[in-house]
Amino acid sequence: MTRGGPVNDLGPRLRDHRERIIEFICRPCHRHCAFERKLLVKAFGASMTFAVIRRRMAMGCERMQTPEGDKCGAHFPCLVEGPDGS
Repeated sequence: MTRGGPVNDLGPRLRDHRERIIEFICRPCHRHCAFERKLLVKAFGASMTFAVIRRRMAMGCERMQTPEGDKCGAHFPCLVEGPDGS
């Protein structure tokens, strides 16, 4: 028997990243924000995925839902691998 819950809720979670400050950037919208991790945890919970937080923070973006799919440029730089793969 499997536990109930969202199947598509995969990906890094707030608890997986320990940086004190977490940036949120969207170049097409000229948006650059920095949040204290502890405030994000308080607002969303440590088990929340960055994908869900991204969707909530970009709510209202007209690029989020286009006929071609998600074209929103919003992202968390802490999730992008560096040039050396780390």
